[in-house]
Amino acid sequence: MEARQSSTDGLSHEDLGPQLNLVFWLLTGLATVFLALRIYCKLHRGRRLWWDDYILAASWVSLVVSASTTSVCVALDYGKNLYDMDPANLPKMPFIAVFAGFFSVLAAAWSKTSFAVTLLRLSQGWMKAVIWFIIITMNAIMGTAMLFMWIKCRPFAKIWDDSIEGWCIDPYKIVVLYQWSAGWSGSSDVILALLPWRILFHVHKTLSTRERFGVAVAMSMGVVAGVASFVKMAMLPKLTGDPTDTVAVTIWGGAEGSITIIAASIPVLRALIRGEKTRSTSVTLDTMDERRLNAASLDTLPTPRNAYNDIHSNVHSHVT
Repeated sequence: MEARQSSTDGLSHEDLGPQLNLVFWLLTGLATVFLALRIYCKLHRGRRLWWDDYILAASWVSLVVSASTTSVCVALDYGKNLYDMDPANLPKMPFIAVFAGFFSVLAAAWSKTSFAVTLLRLSQGWMKAVIWFIIITMNAIMGTAMLFMWIKCRPFAKIWDDSIEGWCIDPYKIVVLYQWSAGWSGSSDVILALLPWRILFHVHKTLSTRERFGVAVAMSMGVVAGVASFVKMAMLPKLTGDPTDTVAVTIWGGAEGSITIIAASIPVLRALIRGEKTRSTSVTLDTMDERRLNAASLDTLPTPRNAYNDIHSNVHSHVT
């Protein structure tokens, strides 16, 4: 089906809805497969699920909700130009679109938080402080952006119906806020992608160089999600208010959460690629790690005497 249909009135009658549905659900499906394999790999190797797994699962639920509500919007003519939309859908579609955008940002925020929590288990000292700073600021900024999706106009219906009496925050200020959110989200991805290299090559040196390189690359795939954030940030100022303009931003927003879920799962999936030849060693290290986690809270630093051994166990147990 061609997105741009022939017309005799000189107007564009493109419908980007089908393409939006296809891409969004394809990305969601890939994220589902990778998350399922991550959980299977952990359980198959006799490991318990931890906070990073549960946060990532919550991110996936948010992604599915976003994809589902986006599909509802497409059924209500989202992806078409305003003059091609059924007027009866105008009061309903924008309201559902806010839900879709809200859960898309939530999926991205929680998926990045999940990977950051994973790194917390492998880090210490200043690196742990940096990770906590990223977790707090990223969720605060992205949370503020999500909040303003709902409060930028009063009454709420004025978001899509300018004829209603009320007020709205200057659209330019809203775009700047969304740009800050996307920019810091992408920057967080880059920083979190660099930290594993520091951990593996400057702190943990018992693995071979080849093994450390493979683990570091696997744990740095989140930089691709950062690219999606930066692309979305660049698109925001170019929006004109026509629903077709926001389709690309919606796709990149969904891609951000999906790619982060995939990237956060890749290190664990290395175990499936490598096979079972190192399973006995990994199970032993996993058991050591479980005992340590049962005795310590999330933010408890290992003692200097045991720090090196803890990192040794953690690197193996979380990326194999």
